[in-house]
Amino acid sequence: MKNIIIEDASHALICEKLKKPFGFKGRHIDELWQSVCAVKSAKHTAVCPATQSVLWSDAAVFAEHSPDESNELMYKTAKQALSLIKGRSFTTPDLLINSILPSLREYADYICKRKVKTTFLLNSLVGIDFALWSLYAKENGIASFDGIIPGYAKDALGCRHDKLAHIPLISYNVNENELKEALDAGTGLLKIKIGNSVDKSSHDADMKAMVEWDKARLAEIHRLAQRYETDLTKSGKVCYYLDANGRYDTKDRLWELIDYMDKNNILSSTAIIEEPFDEENEISVHDLPVTLNADESAHSEEDLKKRISLGYRSVALKPIAKTLSVSFRMAEAMKKAGGQYLCADLTVNPLLAEWNKQFASRIAPLSAMNTGCVEVNGDQNYSTWENQIKLLPEGMEYHGVTNGCFVCDNGFYEKSGLLFGKNGYFNFTVI
Repeated sequence: MKNIIIEDASHALICEKLKKPFGFKGRHIDELWQSVCAVKSAKHTAVCPATQSVLWSDAAVFAEHSPDESNELMYKTAKQALSLIKGRSFTTPDLLINSILPSLREYADYICKRKVKTTFLLNSLVGIDFALWSLYAKENGIASFDGIIPGYAKDALGCRHDKLAHIPLISYNVNENELKEALDAGTGLLKIKIGNSVDKSSHDADMKAMVEWDKARLAEIHRLAQRYETDLTKSGKVCYYLDANGRYDTKDRLWELIDYMDKNNILSSTAIIEEPFDEENEISVHDLPVTLNADESAHSEEDLKKRISLGYRSVALKPIAKTLSVSFRMAEAMKKAGGQYLCADLTVNPLLAEWNKQFASRIAPLSAMNTGCVEVNGDQNYSTWENQIKLLPEGMEYHGVTNGCFVCDNGFYEKSGLLFGKNGYFNFTVI
């Protein structure tokens, strides 16, 4: 592979409003910043817009600042990363990204006035990482997603699904009509946010109220969802993907929820429970009767191996939130461990959603599913989703859901969603 020199790098920003407050991790957001990154070699320029989510990547940073201030901190971190790679050379993007992480951490810790989570750093790097992979493809004459998959990850991305089950997101304030709309569209797997903060008088009161809220919320969703049948799951019934975002503080509280789910026939329809505990809370989950899925706690191959040793048997791969570079490595590690993995969303823009589909279409289905799956919830949450679609590069089309699925036909694979075509997203003027 060629040695590629980054002659210049630039940065822009677009703020996208959400339709209504989006609730998770016991908090809410009403806007997501799109950090647009461009990298340039002597012959080519590559551009990618990345979606920032400080609340998801480091809730402590979000809590200590206003939403705008926390977004500004991540934006500055991305700008610093661009300055670190400008003038550098690389052969593969993953090696370059890995080389700047120590310096970037030092900078982010300084401006945030705390030790930030690694996920904060990775989230800030997403646009840069995808731009680097695009530049890498252009410089090496690669015109397909298959062409950029590193040799070590080819086995982990060896599938080719003809369709991907769409996973809609059911956040705290999704109402019954919106849930019914998702189910009527043919959904086979619902991603449900649990862990709402409903009593802030004290930690213990908050935890007790949270568990009761989760029980009631799951019972409400299950009563409606169990009326539907689907050929997308092995059971023929709609399955659940529960996302706690680290809100549970003890295993006993999680057991309380699981016992309730078991007694009310919800557990048998639950494919995975994601990230019940904070990443610093290293609790063994080997004895739990449900697959535990790692997300924010898995920043690298080493982190994932730690989660596997604790009993986690699945991982959320988020090229669109933790970089494509890290996701290749984690897919390889979980494949070797015999576990499961899926592609989750971060309420990203349409271009990143297309990247996520390309990754998801090549990984094995969850054990509860008959086909691959991918979460996309930008259409549910952005007030500007249709406008964002219009800003895709010339010739690229965003294909929505048909009968609960995204279609992955021959053109999807042969053209790789036109991700390796022209630049132009967000009409971003490059140097």
